[in-house]
Amino acid sequence: MTHTCRLCRREVIRDWLDFGPQALRNRFLHTATESEFTHPLALGCCPSCGTVQLADPPPVDQLRPRFGWISYNEPEGHLDDLAARLTRLPGLSRDSTVAGLTYKDDSTLDRLKRLGFTRTWRPDPRSDLGLTAAAVGIESIQATLTPLAARRLAAKFGPPDVLLVRHVLEHTHHTGAALQWATQLVRPGGYVVVEVPDATRALDRLDYTTVWEEHVVYFTPFTLRRSLSAAGFEVVTLHAYPYTLENSLVVIARPGGVAVDSPPVPREELARAARFIREFPRVRERLQQQLRHRGRIAMLGAGHLTGAFVNLYGLADRIDCVVDDNPNKQGLFMPGSRLPIVPSSELVKRGIDLCLMTVRPEIEDAVAAKNAAFTARGGVLASVFPDSPYALDRLATVRGAVA
Repeated sequence: MTHTCRLCRREVIRDWLDFGPQALRNRFLHTATESEFTHPLALGCCPSCGTVQLADPPPVDQLRPRFGWISYNEPEGHLDDLAARLTRLPGLSRDSTVAGLTYKDDSTLDRLKRLGFTRTWRPDPRSDLGLTAAAVGIESIQATLTPLAARRLAAKFGPPDVLLVRHVLEHTHHTGAALQWATQLVRPGGYVVVEVPDATRALDRLDYTTVWEEHVVYFTPFTLRRSLSAAGFEVVTLHAYPYTLENSLVVIARPGGVAVDSPPVPREELARAARFIREFPRVRERLQQQLRHRGRIAMLGAGHLTGAFVNLYGLADRIDCVVDDNPNKQGLFMPGSRLPIVPSSELVKRGIDLCLMTVRPEIEDAVAAKNAAFTARGGVLASVFPDSPYALDRLATVRGAVA
């Protein structure tokens, strides 16, 4: 299989990590026997520009959520600092206009308003972007990012001096068109602020839960800077804000420059991606071995990370259930694995021995406190993330395990 890179447009990607057909992780099932849509999931790295990406993301109509309560929240601890940085950019004043693209930009716009930048706008998905589906997410919005759509928004609202695009670029099926969209929308000399998750740590630690059909492009600081430069952006600043699972990469750039050929991809970039692609079978086998003879196992958190952990590693037959105290999810079944979603009280009722968490490490202590009754009877809480204090690898013994 050869693939044209969605960033540099060269037909050079040949080595793939192919997970085979996978269920979409926002497609919770009403019954364990319900039929479900699957789509091939394969990840590769472009040797020309170094960008890790999916070969063929599912169609937008299939990615669109079937449940209106599904939402995704991004880390925001860095937004005060980001807003302050934006107010100090050369050429901006309190008369400048700042635009956002999605609901993920609202909190930044609110911060800027409190700092005196009150001229803001954000398009309405229905009336301004033409999205009429009942449930609309980033998967639908990214498909509207075309130069023509940018000109229409500029005609209605006026070109902004600053355009915020938080956690959208990694979802784009046509990344080059999305970057052209930003160029067409922002005023000449203005700024585009792009924020994406940093895939570096997940690639380094061989964490395959990072692979998700909704994330099409997996940026590192190098590949993000290179992609913007190649698209004609002048990168003003690139800052990595640290978080427990993955850092947030924020670039402030100015469009309108001349696209330039970047220097060769550093050897460590390509080596990191190649190792990630090569090592999956070994990691999967090791994890399957770890979970043998552990007694009854549950997952905690009915989200896409649990879906990745169970489905990609082939663990459905080792897991009893998935616990989640979101009432919207209880009574449904996980995509792919068809595991039942039950409240956390079931950990004790079902006699679970080991519960694997996929929650953010910073809330693991709170989750452990909430499930004290489970651990008091000998149950063990562990994290699927290797950097967590609760990491499965750090457990010398597992109480309640079956010999």
